[in-house]
Amino acid sequence: MDAIKTQESALNIYQDSCISCGACVGVCPTEAIELKGFSVIEFVFSFIKGEENIVSCKTNFVCLSALNVEYLISLGLLKEMVLDIGHCKDCHIKDKCYEKILQNVEEANYILSTLGGKKIILKELSLEKKSCSNRRDFFNLFTIEGATKGIKEFKEEVESLENPQITLSSHHAKAIREKTIPNKRKLLFTILKKLDKPKEYKYLENRYLTFISQKEIDYSCDNCSICYRVCPTSALNCDKKGSKIFFDPMLCIRCYLCHDVCEKDSIKLSEFFDTKEFFESSLQTLIEFNVVRCEECGAFFTYFGEDEMLCARCKMEDFDAKELWGLK
Repeated sequence: MDAIKTQESALNIYQDSCISCGACVGVCPTEAIELKGFSVIEFVFSFIKGEENIVSCKTNFVCLSALNVEYLISLGLLKEMVLDIGHCKDCHIKDKCYEKILQNVEEANYILSTLGGKKIILKELSLEKKSCSNRRDFFNLFTIEGATKGIKEFKEEVESLENPQITLSSHHAKAIREKTIPNKRKLLFTILKKLDKPKEYKYLENRYLTFISQKEIDYSCDNCSICYRVCPTSALNCDKKGSKIFFDPMLCIRCYLCHDVCEKDSIKLSEFFDTKEFFESSLQTLIEFNVVRCEECGAFFTYFGEDEMLCARCKMEDFDAKELWGLK
């Protein structure tokens, strides 16, 4: 409905145009956008606990595009699931949302096929709750039984991930404690830790994934540090000296911020994603640098073998001083 616009680097939501479809919630990688009065994570827990296996936009959910790939995978790992797309063909937001629904389901099934999950089925059932006359009425009346209980259980499940009996790396536990990863990733962590590891792991083509990634950094990188400073989940990070750049695929939400800020285009997507990362994720070293102390100020900097062991700031000051005194 074009209810969300950016103006002068600010995000504006025009509530009078919004129809509460939830499509923006589905595509937001950090879950920064929420629907007032409706929580996807609460719905997912209620759905998992219940006997129902059909999700429909006119009976128990908002637009199906609000169910992003991670939630679909989590549900597909636990139960048979049917998405009712019977209302999509006549929906006035079909042009913007229907294709996204199909893409999400296709990607989720692609991943579920390698994890031993159940295939998500699309059916034109056209189910409808007769008590609601329009979309607004439906959304306002929509409630989830046991939602509070569900979210409490979810928090307990997340806390249980730090149980020493469960194999969870320290950086994963830190990300969960500090809430740097969205609920959809916490839920996926929770479910994967309860599943048996596959007898063999497979490779997924990275280009077909939208919520997670495997990266590599080439030697055009000058270790400017902006990529791991801007990473919202600390999927990219460094050691104390800044001599190594690490990457954790299971913390990556594929927001592309690191790619956007890399002036040298040094960060690349790998060709394949190893499904072993879902069960045995590791902190990978993408690149290492020779970090030394500046001879002038004593600060650590990345040394590329120049004659003078001076950091960029001291080099600039040295250049300006020589130019001022005519020594250049």
